[in-house]
Amino acid sequence: MGLSGRKIEEQLLATGYIDSELKELHYDHSKHLVTMKYWGKSDEEAEEREYTIFFKECFLANFNTWLKGVEGAIPNSPSEQAFFIQDISIGEIEVNGVQLYECKMIIPMMDCQITCKSIAIN
Repeated sequence: MGLSGRKIEEQLLATGYIDSELKELHYDHSKHLVTMKYWGKSDEEAEEREYTIFFKECFLANFNTWLKGVEGAIPNSPSEQAFFIQDISIGEIEVNGVQLYECKMIIPMMDCQITCKSIAIN
């Protein structure tokens, strides 16, 4: 395993993801790869740019959208709803001797959990 989960959390936080709209969240089953895209802005950058996060060699990729408890304008379809990232936490676990990252995201109206071997930020 490369960086600690805490170090990856810090790198992600530096991209300015809080309150950013989730533009893409895709799981490629044949590659065991989750791709996440959003627009963010680090302290060093003058303008926002698109960030792509790759969760590689995934053992778990679980995404669920829901309406329970929603107030105000109720979407008729998940595609009518924008999702905004509030928090990303990354822990480290070991399963049968395999070192993994366990990622949980707080995105209102969506449950998102990923367990993978590596994470890359582009």
